[in-house]
Amino acid sequence: MISHKILVGFFLCFLISPCSAEKKPTIDDFMGKWTVYDVVGYSEISAGVPEAKRLLGKVMTIAKNRIDFDDEKCTPDNGFVVDVVDTSSKFEENYGRFYIPDLGLPTRTILLDSKNCTPVFKLRDNVIVFGQDGVIFRAYK
Repeated sequence: MISHKILVGFFLCFLISPCSAEKKPTIDDFMGKWTVYDVVGYSEISAGVPEAKRLLGKVMTIAKNRIDFDDEKCTPDNGFVVDVVDTSSKFEENYGRFYIPDLGLPTRTILLDSKNCTPVFKLRDNVIVFGQDGVIFRAYK
């Protein structure tokens, strides 16, 4: 018969293993074509509703070394950084104050960032949130 201590040990290993085996986010989590389908907000200074309507349906393409959106190409000066961040503080740093639940973002999220390209927040495997001209969009893969 298996002792109680051995069973507890197996149980603890089982609980701890998935946490330590969690995949570190990478640029691969963002690569691909993303179609804008929703406007989720506006910064204090934005291009407004006409620009938002114009960009609905546009495609953002994210590659290892570039983001293409609306005929603009952005190559990060020092490469992309992908990390899990506090959503509220990073969003405020980039776009101003927003009520994060309205954007559909969790408290902590994966962020694709660089010094000079728009930051891209990962909502789910197939949904991102980003800003362009002060308009905050949701896009799907």
